[in-house]
Amino acid sequence: MPKPETYLPAPALQEYIASYGVIEIPEGEFHPYFSPPLALSGFIINVGSNHGKVSCKIDGRDFFTESAVATGQVTSPVYGEMRGEVKSILVFFKPTGMHRLFGNDLSELTNDSKILGEIVGNEEADLLWERLISQPGKAEQIEILDEFFSKRIKAEPQQDHFESILDYIHNKNGNVSISEIEQNTGFSRKTLERHFRKKVGLTPKVYSQIYQFKCLLNFLETHPEITWTQLANQTGYFDQSHMSRYVKEYLQVSPNSMVKLDMDFINYLLNR
Repeated sequence: MPKPETYLPAPALQEYIASYGVIEIPEGEFHPYFSPPLALSGFIINVGSNHGKVSCKIDGRDFFTESAVATGQVTSPVYGEMRGEVKSILVFFKPTGMHRLFGNDLSELTNDSKILGEIVGNEEADLLWERLISQPGKAEQIEILDEFFSKRIKAEPQQDHFESILDYIHNKNGNVSISEIEQNTGFSRKTLERHFRKKVGLTPKVYSQIYQFKCLLNFLETHPEITWTQLANQTGYFDQSHMSRYVKEYLQVSPNSMVKLDMDFINYLLNR
């Protein structure tokens, strides 16, 4: 799978949106793709011609079939194929970014998607689509997205204590227990569960597990000569078998079989 071109959002949006990606598949080309859980939600907007086709599945069922969708956090790999001519615009939200901009309950999107109009309103979704289609240049389309999202920035409390919980998990590279989070943030387990499900779409435990796995693959990318045992120790897993369990769950292969995957594309996704 070719790597998408990456664009950063406007500075005012960077606490909500990690990045944009634009991927183009020429007519006549076919590319399978595979994505592990990313600890992110997103928008996927297909703005290419009607000649192309994008199929996307999770756990053996369709993940989405519409041209413009909002996708939630996933706990299983997403896979499918692109057949040209395809042009897809990807919006990678920060963990709470979609909720903060649109106020939606992310638990309703876990391992699922909704048509974009259900999240942003049908009229707004149609207008966004029309504007993106009318300006085929990538830079112009990114400007349109920046304008669209900037209008949805809401006044928020100066200090969001929930964001500090995410910072704590990220600083620990996901290698943290729920009891540690309780002790170091002052939130009860019940409150943590409620906030995480609504604002992120996962429980704090599952989010931490996926984020730890994400850090594992990022570490492996920068240390390709490391042994599996060393990798497990460096990234906070109990041992190699504990690490292998998550590799098999999120990549559907054993660590030794990762060479069969398109790791360039997977690493691109995990570095959002």
